[in-house]
Amino acid sequence: MELRHLRYFIAVAEELHFHRAAERLHVSQPPLSQQIKQLEEEVEVRLFERSKRWVRLTSAGRLFLEHARQVIMEVDGAVLAARRTIGGERDRLSVACTPWAGYMAIPDILSRFSEQHPNVHLEIHTLNSVQQLHAVKARVIDVAFMWRSSADDNLRIDGLLAHPLAVALSVRHRLAARTYLSPRDLQGESYVTLDPNVAPVYSHAVAEYWETAGVTLNEQHRVDQPYAVIELVAAGAGFAVVPSSVHESAEQRIVCRRLDPPAPELELTLARAHGADSPAINALLDMALRIATQRRSLLTGKGRADSHLSSAHRPSTKSSPPGANRLERDGAGKSIQAAKYKNRVHAMESF
Repeated sequence: MELRHLRYFIAVAEELHFHRAAERLHVSQPPLSQQIKQLEEEVEVRLFERSKRWVRLTSAGRLFLEHARQVIMEVDGAVLAARRTIGGERDRLSVACTPWAGYMAIPDILSRFSEQHPNVHLEIHTLNSVQQLHAVKARVIDVAFMWRSSADDNLRIDGLLAHPLAVALSVRHRLAARTYLSPRDLQGESYVTLDPNVAPVYSHAVAEYWETAGVTLNEQHRVDQPYAVIELVAAGAGFAVVPSSVHESAEQRIVCRRLDPPAPELELTLARAHGADSPAINALLDMALRIATQRRSLLTGKGRADSHLSSAHRPSTKSSPPGANRLERDGAGKSIQAAKYKNRVHAMESF
């Protein structure tokens, strides 16, 4: 087994589509399929279920994905650490993102950061909150966009944006015209959930809300990617509880409605280990705080938490270090090509 097998497996597992995975990896589809077949033969376990119209992870595949991501993250971290020993830390920034990243301000933050600082190469990883905490503390990852969890003395955490949880429904759903929904309104409705291992902080907040409400839901679909949650909801397979910012990405296909009593808010933060400072990290924090402020101003100024969404309240933030919006070049003045982060939300071909 080679590292490329793991990288190919991760791409197919995240895309759930061989052609898209091949495009992402810049390889043709037949060799990719062959590599996955070799991997399955090596581990002696079937990792994917396939048909002509869909690709799904098996239970063994989901477990293998978690460990494969950890291996790749450790290897990439070792490479980064080695490069830093020769003073190259300013040209790279390793960033971890919550799986919900594509539906929030994160793509905008990273894209604008790359435009302003083309001498910094961004290495982006999608990790759950447990993996993020481990990676940041071990300094395998420089910074992490993650939901705020319990306080941790080993981390410096800056609050960015509060995301209220809301009910996502297909625009054709019988409850879509309602402004508010109570837990009792949703009892008996088909429910789409995200595997708790994918986003533990989010999943805990949702589960705690239903437990407090004393409602037992009709869980029909459990998936392992946020975009699959949205696609199932849009297709009319059921409702889901999601960060309210999802509405901005899929507003023509779904609606988001407030819950009564209100659901909790999740705060998006930028976390790094104490002492993990560099011009690149400071510049990214500065960009994140500026865009977060702009988004809060937009919501407040236009009254646009939407008539159907809870308002986003301003979380606490810490001032960024002086000169954080200015990056130094390395000693030779060398400019490193930026790795742009593009927000791509893929639709599943068939359910």
